[in-house]
Amino acid sequence: MAIAAADILGAILAFGGIIVMLAVFNANIFIKIIDFILLIGVMLITARLAMFSLRPRYATRTNKISQIAAGIYCICLVVAAVYCIVQLFIS
Repeated sequence: MAIAAADILGAILAFGGIIVMLAVFNANIFIKIIDFILLIGVMLITARLAMFSLRPRYATRTNKISQIAAGIYCICLVVAAVYCIVQLFIS
Protein backbone atom coordinates (compact mmCIF):
# COMPACT_ATOMS: atom_id res chain seq x y z
CA MET A 1 0.00 0.00 0.00
CA ALA A 2 3.01 2.29 0.28
CA ILE A 3 3.22 2.25 -3.50
CA ALA A 4 -0.35 3.48 -3.77
CA ALA A 5 0.24 6.18 -1.15
CA ALA A 6 3.28 7.50 -3.03
CA ASP A 7 1.36 7.26 -6.29
CA ILE A 8 -1.57 9.25 -4.85
CA LEU A 9 0.72 12.03 -3.63
CA GLY A 10 2.61 12.12 -6.92
CA ALA A 11 -0.58 12.23 -8.96
CA ILE A 12 -2.00 15.09 -6.89
CA LEU A 13 1.19 17.09 -7.35
CA ALA A 14 1.54 16.31 -11.07
CA PHE A 15 -2.07 16.93 -12.06
CA GLY A 16 -2.17 20.05 -9.87
CA GLY A 17 0.90 21.42 -11.63
CA ILE A 18 -0.64 20.76 -15.02
CA ILE A 19 -3.88 22.56 -14.16
CA VAL A 20 -2.10 25.55 -12.61
CA MET A 21 0.16 25.97 -15.65
CA LEU A 22 -2.80 25.77 -18.02
CA ALA A 23 -4.77 28.32 -15.99
CA VAL A 24 -1.96 30.83 -15.54
CA PHE A 25 -0.64 30.81 -19.10
CA ASN A 26 -4.00 30.50 -20.92
CA ALA A 27 -3.14 27.21 -22.63
CA ASN A 28 -0.22 28.49 -24.70
CA ILE A 29 1.18 25.89 -27.15
CA PHE A 30 4.51 25.82 -25.27
CA ILE A 31 2.66 25.09 -22.02
CA LYS A 32 0.63 22.37 -23.73
CA ILE A 33 3.86 20.70 -24.84
CA ILE A 34 5.27 20.85 -21.30
CA ASP A 35 2.02 19.42 -19.92
CA PHE A 36 2.12 16.67 -22.55
CA ILE A 37 5.63 15.70 -21.44
CA LEU A 38 4.54 15.70 -17.79
CA LEU A 39 1.54 13.49 -18.59
CA ILE A 40 3.72 11.05 -20.54
CA GLY A 41 5.96 10.85 -17.47
CA VAL A 42 2.95 10.17 -15.24
CA MET A 43 1.79 7.45 -17.64
CA LEU A 44 5.18 5.72 -17.75
CA ILE A 45 5.73 5.78 -13.99
CA THR A 46 2.23 4.61 -13.09
CA ALA A 47 2.27 1.89 -15.75
CA ARG A 48 5.52 0.58 -14.29
CA LEU A 49 4.06 0.72 -10.77
CA ALA A 50 0.95 -1.15 -11.95
CA MET A 51 3.09 -3.90 -13.46
CA PHE A 52 5.20 -4.03 -10.28
CA SER A 53 2.21 -4.27 -7.96
CA LEU A 54 0.25 -6.79 -10.03
CA ARG A 55 3.01 -9.34 -10.56
CA PRO A 56 2.81 -12.44 -8.40
CA ARG A 57 5.00 -12.59 -5.31
CA TYR A 58 5.60 -16.00 -3.89
CA ALA A 59 8.43 -15.32 -1.45
CA THR A 60 7.09 -12.19 0.24
CA ARG A 61 4.15 -12.05 2.59
CA THR A 62 1.90 -9.38 1.12
CA ASN A 63 -1.86 -9.33 1.05
CA LYS A 64 -3.25 -10.09 -2.38
CA ILE A 65 -6.06 -7.55 -1.98
CA SER A 66 -3.59 -4.70 -1.35
CA GLN A 67 -1.66 -5.67 -4.48
CA ILE A 68 -4.87 -5.65 -6.51
CA ALA A 69 -6.04 -2.33 -5.04
CA ALA A 70 -2.71 -0.65 -5.79
CA GLY A 71 -2.67 -2.09 -9.31
CA ILE A 72 -6.21 -0.94 -10.08
CA TYR A 73 -5.44 2.54 -8.78
CA CYS A 74 -2.35 2.75 -10.99
CA ILE A 75 -4.33 1.62 -14.02
CA CYS A 76 -6.95 4.28 -13.28
CA LEU A 77 -4.19 6.91 -13.15
CA VAL A 78 -2.92 5.80 -16.55
CA VAL A 79 -6.44 6.13 -17.95
CA ALA A 80 -6.78 9.60 -16.37
CA ALA A 81 -3.48 10.69 -17.92
CA VAL A 82 -4.58 9.48 -21.36
CA TYR A 83 -7.88 11.33 -20.95
CA CYS A 84 -6.03 14.53 -19.98
CA ILE A 85 -3.74 14.22 -23.02
CA VAL A 86 -6.74 13.90 -25.31
CA GLN A 87 -8.51 16.84 -23.67
CA LEU A 88 -5.33 18.89 -23.75
CA PHE A 89 -5.21 18.97 -27.53
CA ILE A 90 -8.94 18.87 -28.31
CA SER A 91 -9.86 22.03 -26.42
